[in-house]
Amino acid sequence: MGGSWFAHGADEVRELSFLFCGRQNCQPGEAVGPAVREHYVMHYCLSGRGVYRAQGVKYEIGPGDGFLILPGELSSYQADSQQPWNHIWVGFTGSRAADYLKCCGLGKERRTFQCAQSQQLEDCVQAMLGFDTAGAGNELLLLGELYVFLGWIAQSAQSSVRRSRETASEYVELAMEYIRNHFQEDLTVAKLARYVGLNRSYLTTVFQNTINMSPQQYLMRFRMEWAANMLSENKLTVGEIARSCGYPDPLTFSKAFKRTLGVTPTQYRREHEEQT
Repeated sequence: MGGSWFAHGADEVRELSFLFCGRQNCQPGEAVGPAVREHYVMHYCLSGRGVYRAQGVKYEIGPGDGFLILPGELSSYQADSQQPWNHIWVGFTGSRAADYLKCCGLGKERRTFQCAQSQQLEDCVQAMLGFDTAGAGNELLLLGELYVFLGWIAQSAQSSVRRSRETASEYVELAMEYIRNHFQEDLTVAKLARYVGLNRSYLTTVFQNTINMSPQQYLMRFRMEWAANMLSENKLTVGEIARSCGYPDPLTFSKAFKRTLGVTPTQYRREHEEQT
């Protein structure tokens, strides 16, 4: 691959060691690999487009996107034939390199990232390219720029996680409101997921992460607590209350009620009457 780069000595004993960096405006379709690297390499796309391939997976890369090459893994990347990318890269190693990458949300489970701080990352690499002579001072300056480079990506990853948590909370609130307004209907998790615009599996995941219960558990608890209130405040039959909270079959309702509150609807009503 053409373009300017600066190589530096490796030291895997250190927590983090800078190895090399570079930048390039690629030719249409210009490719590297498949090949195996002995160290970590992070690429970041400033403009244009390209693809990254690793472990049999193809990743589409555009402006603001980056990707991580892991040591010992076969990978390749290629500039787009119509809009070839202008990209930068940094190679590094170290005993804690994997830990720092984890702060960036990267590793074997996730090899791509997004970072809005394009100018800051470009400035870091440009500064690294300026330290083209050996010496302890330049080594420290290079390492400092590497930490700043990783820091921008880690900060972006943490902001993304916060946004994701806020979004997840909004989905849960929307779903809970829908349950409160439609619990008397034949409501299923699939129907709930369609309403909020998520697939069923992901809706279950955000519920578990946000309120520590599944949508089905929340729906059942809401129905049972509503039913308990009805049992204690009026003389409707168990069957009428069951149908009023979305259970056509009183027996199924009674089993769900006992599973949730520990007693049958009849026992609950009797105990409440004795207390009053």
